[in-house]
Amino acid sequence: MSAPNKKYKFFVGICDIDLHIENCHSLKDRRNILLSLKEKIKNRMNVAICEFGDSNLWQRSQLAIVTCSNTRNIVESTLREVLEFIGKFPSVIVLNSESRII
Repeated sequence: MSAPNKKYKFFVGICDIDLHIENCHSLKDRRNILLSLKEKIKNRMNVAICEFGDSNLWQRSQLAIVTCSNTRNIVESTLREVLEFIGKFPSVIVLNSESRII
């Protein structure tokens, strides 16, 4: 059992990513590509991921990735791995990304 007044430190990493989806001709194409991408990221890297912003644009998407750890280096490396994975994913181009750790 821990001491009642002891404070533990942890870090939360948040990454907002703007994507362009190539060869996407409908919202159904977009949904299928993003579903595949999100599932693979969640399964490989154990992060939370959600889509936000305007979901009616066929070739654009915004994703938010969240992870936490008691070590800042782990949070930074996890977010970096996610960005590298997305950069190698077929039909998806990272237009912009912004990461922050709190």
